[in-house]
Amino acid sequence: MSSESSSSGHTPLDNPLAEAGLTGRHLQNVFRIAVHGKTHEHVFHARRAHRKSRAGCLTCKKRRIKCDEQKPHCQRCQKKGIQCDYSTESNSSLDGNAKKSVEIISTPSDPSTICFSFSLDNVMENVEGTLSLDPKWSSYALTAPGSTHSMSGIAFHHFVKCSTETIAQPAIRDVMRTDMIRVSFATPYLMYTILGVAMLHMNRVSPNKERSIAESFFWQRAIELYQAELSSKIHQANVDAILSSCMLMGAMTICPEHFDPTESWVLTNRPEAMNWLALQSGIQCILNLAGPFIPGSIWANAFAYLNKEERQIFEGIEQGREGLDSDLADLCGIDEFTTDKTNIYYSPLRILTPLFELEKTVPNAGHCASFMGRLDCDFLSLLRQRDSPALVILAQWMGLMCSLAELQPWIEGRIRGECIAICMFLEHSPDPRILQLLKFPAKECGYQLKTENYLVF
Repeated sequence: MSSESSSSGHTPLDNPLAEAGLTGRHLQNVFRIAVHGKTHEHVFHARRAHRKSRAGCLTCKKRRIKCDEQKPHCQRCQKKGIQCDYSTESNSSLDGNAKKSVEIISTPSDPSTICFSFSLDNVMENVEGTLSLDPKWSSYALTAPGSTHSMSGIAFHHFVKCSTETIAQPAIRDVMRTDMIRVSFATPYLMYTILGVAMLHMNRVSPNKERSIAESFFWQRAIELYQAELSSKIHQANVDAILSSCMLMGAMTICPEHFDPTESWVLTNRPEAMNWLALQSGIQCILNLAGPFIPGSIWANAFAYLNKEERQIFEGIEQGREGLDSDLADLCGIDEFTTDKTNIYYSPLRILTPLFELEKTVPNAGHCASFMGRLDCDFLSLLRQRDSPALVILAQWMGLMCSLAELQPWIEGRIRGECIAICMFLEHSPDPRILQLLKFPAKECGYQLKTENYLVF
């Protein structure tokens, strides 16, 4: 649900995987990894019930600190030299309902997951309690304007109630709503990552200056702390948080705040502008290091389930042209004896072909999205060089994703624009096969192809 500087206006940040030396020759999507063993059963222990005072000043409440309740001015406000406010607090709401709870609900059929519910007050306390472990955390500076709720609390609520709804695979979605939330309460960099994803989601739906500032801060702290964690060894105690963070960080580059096709690496000839695609495969690097600990991870069962499901989709013919589009096969030089060992285009085409045969459902849209995580370094290198057959293959996938945009709204963030850029780059090709193969992606991304003496539409 993986960084170059994003186009969202964030502070430029280095790629956390590259910084940690986590590069690999064969970078593929996480869901191809076979995982054996069962997830350990986890139990969430709620905080012991205790009596809370509600009589403190509003200033302390907004700063999320305990008030000594002295009147007319509490000692904490006097020490800070700030105004102490005991006026009647309005019941400001989060998403319109101050009493609403954040519910994190597991599937009844899976006894290893967790069912629990927090009131909003308890959510705020748990989230900010986690973030207070970070010395650079400043909850007061990120209080939502016109609300007693902090940006972090609003973001966390949105992630659980809304952002997780966009996850295509139920197995992944269930873990994100349950075990991953439990892990985040003890891991600041995962909590920051969750808040960054939520703020990104909210800002793309409804841009807001204050939320954009919060989003930048959350992402910056998430990556800084994540880099620090990767500098040490992966072990059983941190594998859940590292895997979870890596899976979520891809949202940063795949959903920039603003993206124009002219910014694509294809049209700018800036290879680093393609890092967003290379980073989607970064989870494989982490998995290679985390392998011994995955059977005991919260993700073990979900990975195993998806691996079994995707084997049925992708495993099949390993040689020749059977089932491949004839024009694509010709363009890529594939004959009856070609294998992935003899032709660099063969594996991406074999992965792409069955995706076009899938029924258009939300889970299948998730399988289609996995294509970008399955591209190996050699093929990515061809894309950086703007190799025509490689670009045509990628454009075919992007056209497919554009056709699934109603099921995968994140497509509008970058994929559609990148598809347009490839069409713009290749539309003047002298090779008629390329022009013919551009028809589908151009139609799906909404670009009208124009070439000299050749009008496609």
